[in-house]
Amino acid sequence: MINNQWHTKINNEQSSLLQVRGLSKLYKDFQLKNVNFMLEPGMIMGFMGRNGAGKSTTIQSIMDLIKPDEGDIQILGMSMADDEVTIKDQVGYVSDTPILNGSWTVDHTLNFVRHFYTNWDEQMVTNYLHRFGISRTKKIRELSKGMKVKFALVLAISHQPKLLLLDEPTSGLDPVVREEVLELLLDFLQDEECGVLFSSHITSDVEKIADIVTFIDDGKIIISEDKESLLDRYRRIVMYGENATVTAEHPYLFEVKQTKGGYIGYTDNFSEFQKRNSGKWDAERLTLEELFVLLTGHKEESTDAHAD
Repeated sequence: MINNQWHTKINNEQSSLLQVRGLSKLYKDFQLKNVNFMLEPGMIMGFMGRNGAGKSTTIQSIMDLIKPDEGDIQILGMSMADDEVTIKDQVGYVSDTPILNGSWTVDHTLNFVRHFYTNWDEQMVTNYLHRFGISRTKKIRELSKGMKVKFALVLAISHQPKLLLLDEPTSGLDPVVREEVLELLLDFLQDEECGVLFSSHITSDVEKIADIVTFIDDGKIIISEDKESLLDRYRRIVMYGENATVTAEHPYLFEVKQTKGGYIGYTDNFSEFQKRNSGKWDAERLTLEELFVLLTGHKEESTDAHAD
């Protein structure tokens, strides 16, 4: 008899937009270590990690801008080694520092880029330029940082790609511009055959729109899971009063600390904890930022500290 779970896994892999398996890269002072995750059509993956955790190295490896030491990357069922031109015709990419010729106008840039793609959508480009207030006659150097990012995103989706790869697209932008960027990603996902992987260290942006969250820390994947399922599993548990019988060895709690009135800890299996504990306790749902801090030990930016 075929194992149903394994059969489902095979089917998911065959239909996935992106599969990263065993990706490793060694540098003098950093190592990407056996990175594995998968992105299916119709999904937005928030790829979270502090600066230097390995987000850009992973994305650049996917785009074949960095040659990994080990691992296999499949994009739309193909590999860059065999089908680079076909893949890049169906992938949109924005780096953490988009490189655009400052002396060119927006229109000249569009006319240059369009020749590289087989499925250019001029009407969509025009609609987004109007929506974002980007003039075709403006020179790139005359655009604000926010406008440059939005224009880079227009370029990335101009050829109707199946997969969108974005490296820190909202970093350094003010809240209004970040909201516009996130809305564009949601628009893109109206086509359920497409998918988005966007890296970020701004947890509030990921929490707003991601279906899947993948945490990376020190070059290692900590977790990659459906966002809502993940947030449902974890809880902060506060037990207090005479019924605070939990101890540090409790099987469904970790990071347990004694407080003046009882104990506080965390569970990654809230449903099981509920079944097996009838004492006096409170459960608090975690934000994505709190969960990230809990699992990695690093506090990430969730405020709007940067301005355009």
